[in-house]
Amino acid sequence: MTDTDLTRLPDVREQRPLGYWLKHIDGAIEENFGRLLAADGLNRRGWQVLNALSYEPITIAELDDTMAAFLSTDEPTMRPYVDRFVERGWAHIADDDTATLTDEGRQAHQRVSEKSGILRAQVMECLSPEEYGLLVNLLQRVATHLDALTAETPRQ
Repeated sequence: MTDTDLTRLPDVREQRPLGYWLKHIDGAIEENFGRLLAADGLNRRGWQVLNALSYEPITIAELDDTMAAFLSTDEPTMRPYVDRFVERGWAHIADDDTATLTDEGRQAHQRVSEKSGILRAQVMECLSPEEYGLLVNLLQRVATHLDALTAETPRQ
């Protein structure tokens, strides 16, 4: 389709729309991270929580805010991931609901971080660093615009 009129829907048999590719990419990332991290007893979300905990102590509320894009009615908080890390000896939760990685958790993070970095590089090897930066910038612009539209559009 060479038509630049974005109000005209393309034939989805010929050209997949943005939403299709976003879902496809997200699913492929989930699948690849799931296979990569299975031996560590993690999935993509578990890795993201472990990584978020690696920087500095964080409250569960702050963690949920950090992971807001991944929260849903089925998964309204990341607390179960942290609880599993506590059970494994990878994290500790203080009385003020602040989570911190233990030494064992830091070692696990380092091990998984190396695997994750290799996969991330493989996923992005089809793009130059400039293209990757542009892609992320464009997606952020679309996300910010959609957030603004959501805020100004009343529910019907």
